[in-house]
Amino acid sequence: MKKKTLILIASIAFSINLSAQNLFPVKLENCKTDSFCLDCGDIKAGYDENEFSKMLSTLNKSLNLKGIKGAVKFQVLIDKKGRGCVLSHTDNSKSFISQKIIDELNKFNKWIPAETDGEKIEKTSVNFIFKIENNKLTGEIERVDMDAFMKSFDKPVDPKVSNDHYTYTNDNLKNYNITVWNSKNSDLPNNMTNNIAISKNGIIWLTIDEGLVQFNGKNFTRTEQDITDKGKYFGYSSLAIDNNDTKWVYAKNNLYSYDDKKWSIYTSEDIGLDGIHEVINNPNSNEIYVCSNEGLAILKNNKWSVLNKDNTKGLPSNRVFFVKRDSKNRLWIGTYEGTAMIDENGVVTNFEKTKTLLKGKCISSMDEDPKGNLYFTLFEYDRKDSKTLNYVEGIAVWSNNGIFNLLSIENSGMPSDHANSLVYDKKENVLWITTNNAGLVRYDLKDGWENYHNKNSDIPTSYISKVILDNNGNILLATRQGLVKIEKK
Repeated sequence: MKKKTLILIASIAFSINLSAQNLFPVKLENCKTDSFCLDCGDIKAGYDENEFSKMLSTLNKSLNLKGIKGAVKFQVLIDKKGRGCVLSHTDNSKSFISQKIIDELNKFNKWIPAETDGEKIEKTSVNFIFKIENNKLTGEIERVDMDAFMKSFDKPVDPKVSNDHYTYTNDNLKNYNITVWNSKNSDLPNNMTNNIAISKNGIIWLTIDEGLVQFNGKNFTRTEQDITDKGKYFGYSSLAIDNNDTKWVYAKNNLYSYDDKKWSIYTSEDIGLDGIHEVINNPNSNEIYVCSNEGLAILKNNKWSVLNKDNTKGLPSNRVFFVKRDSKNRLWIGTYEGTAMIDENGVVTNFEKTKTLLKGKCISSMDEDPKGNLYFTLFEYDRKDSKTLNYVEGIAVWSNNGIFNLLSIENSGMPSDHANSLVYDKKENVLWITTNNAGLVRYDLKDGWENYHNKNSDIPTSYISKVILDNNGNILLATRQGLVKIEKK
């Protein structure tokens, strides 16, 4: 009798973008995946072995495995309360057996959360491999080889330009000098630059894989916080520099600040909330914003305050992703369940209750031009069709007359509708937009669109995390292939 093969896995090559939420090709949409780390923690996530054995026994009794041989891998998200949810798997056939395993993994309630420094990690994903051999199903955790995983990203990402109706002539590209610093041509420890900020004296600060560095234009210097596990390199998930030139980073479940003399630490008790994932400086109002799963914390005049659904009626969710205040003192808040704006009089507009293009969207970055027009990158948090490549995201423009317009691949020169960040360049009256698969976009705010990436310029990759302006108005890019500066000739 010929044996059936469920799906045979020799190995998995991690070739996805680091920001992607799913490791394996078959993606499931039933988990809340605002932010998580990959198999992280001093104590890694696991399960109660006796209860896991019972689950396997249940599966073996309910499934007819005769003549079947093979293996399937599953990525499971485990939160700090011990709840699990399957994110993705490798069975493209979506077999009945795989679905039964998914059902049991989602029902399993004896997960053990990961921990760092004695604190449970908000969310982490763990890989499992289930094998069928000799008519029996077995399953176990398969730990990620992080060195191999990170090395898989140390290569250029080729562009995926989805706009097939716009012709990019890139006439202005010749007017720029593009300089790249990476781990091969400089002392940058590694190429994985995710967050970037600039200090008053022009020093560039970067978060890299397992570290924090500063760059004076010639040399990169590690500048690690010296409070928690002194001497160790950390994975910093956010970076900001405030108006007083104090540096702010988030790592190891704590918020840290550095005034160029000493480091300070802020715990969840100090700030008033937990589950932090972003720190943002707002220079116009001299505020630091801390985005978390429990609301928004604001530091002003050395005092913390917290906005959440309990004290701010109309806020769509406590899971805040992005915040910025505009020149008219309106506070724009992007959450994982919608966008809100609090005006100068404290009146809240929940865009989920409007018919504007922000309905169903979370703003993920923002900038303003001298006329008061606002530009937002959008994240569609509740996609109806998970297979759609470009979703309905793009760039939202709020004109100073209060009208919204959408710039997308359908009506503009946007090469992809998913943008990571943007910045307004007042020297050239240009909007610079970064994407995670189509490189850098230059938009002249009229009808001129240009698209630069590793196939048509010296920019080393098409995945660009962040864009900022330095003190001289040059463009700085944090990419997965190092630091990039774009300077007008």
